[in-house]
Amino acid sequence: MANLAGVSGSKLIHRSVLFERLIDFEIEPGAEFVVEMLPAGYSLGEEWVDLPRSTQNSENGIILISVAVAPAEIRPRMALLPPFPIIEESESNSFDELRSVLSQHHTIGIILLRLGHWAVAIAEDGELVVTKTGSRYVKGQHRKGGQSSNRFRRGREKWIRELFDQAGEMASARFRDYPGRLEFLSLGGDRVVLGQFLKRVKLPDGLGDRALSNRVAVDQPGRKALDNAVRDAWSYRVFEFSQ
Repeated sequence: MANLAGVSGSKLIHRSVLFERLIDFEIEPGAEFVVEMLPAGYSLGEEWVDLPRSTQNSENGIILISVAVAPAEIRPRMALLPPFPIIEESESNSFDELRSVLSQHHTIGIILLRLGHWAVAIAEDGELVVTKTGSRYVKGQHRKGGQSSNRFRRGREKWIRELFDQAGEMASARFRDYPGRLEFLSLGGDRVVLGQFLKRVKLPDGLGDRALSNRVAVDQPGRKALDNAVRDAWSYRVFEFSQ
């Protein structure tokens, strides 16, 4: 049966808040919940038709929480896009396995990059343990044409390469101190700039190939942006159905 009540816009919710929400579910009078955890490549049933298109092909999989209603109806309650990949498919009437997923320990590298500034970090289980920030001048605009414009373009490309190399060298130096321990790479900044950066810079242990799909929004890389990035890295994109 398709949901008729509708679904709210998504919210980014930290795992600590989700732990509290699960307690609220458990003490809800007369409710019996069904929890499904689906890896990437899943397909959603018609009861989840109101979810936006962005939930149809999450690279990290999806977590679905439904409530059983007598006599034999299942109503969607919440859909969660996880920050880290779901490995195995499961279905349960208990929140125990979901709590286990929320509690999983991860160690990740973080790179925030915008033209002119960069920030690098390592986070263990949601806490920053290594941070480094820096900058490299990159002029943004040039309004003249002709040879002057071409010289500026070549100069700007050189500045960008130097920025990428500086950030890449610092990230690689920090990441090498954690050989084999960094599971994923979390990225923040402009998608095009990040793509160019990963093409130019080779990170240790092939970490550049394990970038998480959730790109962090960042205006200017720095310590404050790293604090926000590590919180986002352990947060879930949540869609909640009205009752």
